[in-house]
Amino acid sequence: MESRLIYESNKTYLNHVEWIKAENTESEWSFFGNDKNIGEIQIRKIIDENFDDENLYFVLSRNESSEMNKIELVKKISKVFRDYNFTVWNNNFRKVVEFNKVGIYRNGINASY
Repeated sequence: MESRLIYESNKTYLNHVEWIKAENTESEWSFFGNDKNIGEIQIRKIIDENFDDENLYFVLSRNESSEMNKIELVKKISKVFRDYNFTVWNNNFRKVVEFNKVGIYRNGINASY
């Protein structure tokens, strides 16, 4: 799927997401950090906990969204998570993790299914 279609699908489906409350909190947001010590191991853990698929959609902007495998995705996230807000979807836009550049993330399920 081309970048703009991934981006537009993301915008459409985000309106239908039911966010899952984080453990032991009233918020759906979880802190994972935003300092230089956060690395691929922590990011891989978040991705593995939320997705079974090997290929996922990385959504940053209209021209910078793509499908990639988990290894590529973790490397990409490690480079951009301090600077940008972005989302990661499974290959049928059913599950999502939204990352915020302040070091928090949330996960949810597309309720339109």
